[in-house]
Amino acid sequence: MVNRQVARIALLWVLIHWAPHVYANPANLETGRDIFYKHCQACHGDKGDGKTFAANVLNPPPKNFTAEQSKKELTEERMIQSVTEGRKGTAMMPWGSNLTQKEIRAVVHYIRKKLMQLK
Repeated sequence: MVNRQVARIALLWVLIHWAPHVYANPANLETGRDIFYKHCQACHGDKGDGKTFAANVLNPPPKNFTAEQSKKELTEERMIQSVTEGRKGTAMMPWGSNLTQKEIRAVVHYIRKKLMQLK
C-alpha cells in the first residue's frame, strides 16, 4: 500500500517536472508555428492580432491574441478546448478531428509563447 502511494507520488513528480520541458522545446514551437501558419493565420493574422480580411467579414471577428483582454481570459485549457471543439456562435471551427492533441497543444503553446508573449 505504501509502495503504491510512493510510486504514484514519484510518477506525479516526474510528470510535473518533465511536462514543461516537452512543450518548451524548440521543435514543439516550430511544429506549433507551422500549424498556426497553415490553419490559423488566415483568420488570426501573421501576428495573431486578428487584422486580416476575415476580420472585416466575420461576426464576431477572429480573436486578437495580442489584446490584453485576451491574455487575461484565454487560459491554456480554454484555448485547447476552443481549437479542439470550435467556438459556438463564431467562425472558429473544430480542429479536433484534423489535428492530434499533441498538435493542438503545440499550436496553443506557440500562440501563447510567441504571439501572446506569455510564459
